[in-house]
Amino acid sequence: MRTEILAATLLTILPLDGSAESPAAPAMATVATTSEPPALKFALQRGFHVVKSFTAVSGLTGWVMQAADGQYSVLFSTPDGQTLIDGSLVTSSGENLTQDYIAQYIPKPDLAVLWAKFEKSSFVIGGTQSNPTAVIYVIMDPNCIFCHMLWIALKPYEAAGLQVRWIPVGFLHEDSAGKAAALLKGGEAVLTRMQEQFDEQAESAGIAGIEISPDLKVRLDANRALMRESQTYGTPGIFYKDTTGHVRRNDGMPKLSELSSITRIPAQTESDPRLARFSN
Repeated sequence: MRTEILAATLLTILPLDGSAESPAAPAMATVATTSEPPALKFALQRGFHVVKSFTAVSGLTGWVMQAADGQYSVLFSTPDGQTLIDGSLVTSSGENLTQDYIAQYIPKPDLAVLWAKFEKSSFVIGGTQSNPTAVIYVIMDPNCIFCHMLWIALKPYEAAGLQVRWIPVGFLHEDSAGKAAALLKGGEAVLTRMQEQFDEQAESAGIAGIEISPDLKVRLDANRALMRESQTYGTPGIFYKDTTGHVRRNDGMPKLSELSSITRIPAQTESDPRLARFSN
């Protein structure tokens, strides 16, 4: 998964020591009653407000913050209350505790409501154009290599009746927004060329960006707002309906064995060797 930098105006300090004692599991964390420390002053002055706090690992206090645009972040203050940490807390075994805290403490979006908004969003259709067997939505950045790998992995499913609605956003590289605009303007032909000519070593979409017109800017801004509302913090963000009609999500490139349940199409043969690392 390629991630978007959250709360970019906040100072990031990550004093992670792999030799430190492994912290307690996030599931054991409890909601804290700690008063707001001086470390939060910078964030509060810039329009963030505190939703809740909780006791985190290693003596840290976790803070669920919400920006003026509605986007949530999980930040951490040090025991002395003087320093704010914005980033991933990683254990010596590689577990990303920040993602665990996000899943535990940030309010979940209503996926059924989001699905209706996806249907009205600006997207590019790939795969079966009419009467598809199934439809999925993918929030993607043109320069995201995992989105590229997903495009490759979904080709056999598209041949079997899948329609993929790619929702472009642009945040990974300086030229991502211009390439996302080119994608919205050019449609499936540009999507195909972009992926077929993708530079995997440089992690760069195989098209040039274009100047973003006022209309395209409105559409891209709306897609970014939808990304924030859906709490999609990286790409690809996949949204689909299960066999009962309930909307589900998958964050990041799924395992190949999961594609059948995501697409509701029998498992297809994957022959591209580049996908081997996603087979387990």
